[in-house]
Amino acid sequence: MKKNDDMSTSRYFRTDEPISNRHASHNVQRWEWIGNDGKGRTFSEINKPNSFYRKCIRRKSYSGNESSIRKDLRYDIKLKMIEKKPGS
Repeated sequence: MKKNDDMSTSRYFRTDEPISNRHASHNVQRWEWIGNDGKGRTFSEINKPNSFYRKCIRRKSYSGNESSIRKDLRYDIKLKMIEKKPGS
């Protein structure tokens, strides 16, 4: 973990951003899973081997449990589909 990286100690929540039909279904599934009925998910839940989030990642450079999910979390945050809140 990088010195100033708080990703692993944060909790992640689904935002109120509407989901359109232009979003890929695997992205929608992971955003809905992150929501967890308003409870959100910890980084450790998201990052654990074979988590539902990991099962919904589709990118060429992803090689399963050995790959970092930080890029995917940043992507979801950039799209404003999930948000990161400090503390777990």
